[in-house]
Amino acid sequence: MKNHGAFMASSAVRSTATLESVEIFRDLMARYRAGVSQEDVDFTKNALLKGNALRFETQRALLGMLNTMSEYGLPDDYISQEENYVRELTVEKVNEMVNKYIDPMKMYYVVAGDAATQMKELKKLGFGEPVMVN
Repeated sequence: MKNHGAFMASSAVRSTATLESVEIFRDLMARYRAGVSQEDVDFTKNALLKGNALRFETQRALLGMLNTMSEYGLPDDYISQEENYVRELTVEKVNEMVNKYIDPMKMYYVVAGDAATQMKELKKLGFGEPVMVN
């Protein structure tokens, strides 16, 4: 994005698993802050680089990439630059970014579901009073 980006994770679960699901997201983010391993970084790098091969295989995907490049003023070799950035990622760089941008207690958790049954449960998370938005 031009000014800032967003980190998002989502899951579709049954109502009775809402609290547990939010706890899992919170706990995963806390584990990332404790440090990612070389194995995690290698897996992510491989997935991103291999996924790029399929990322632009349709006309629609290519058009989307060109629109993004035009909208954000990206250079012609932006994909190559992006891939080089991924190749050069180290455990130290990833851990630095995680500690800078991911804090599970400062994140916004948006939960869509049955407020009548889940609002009381969500209070157990320790994030403060849940806010209902209609």
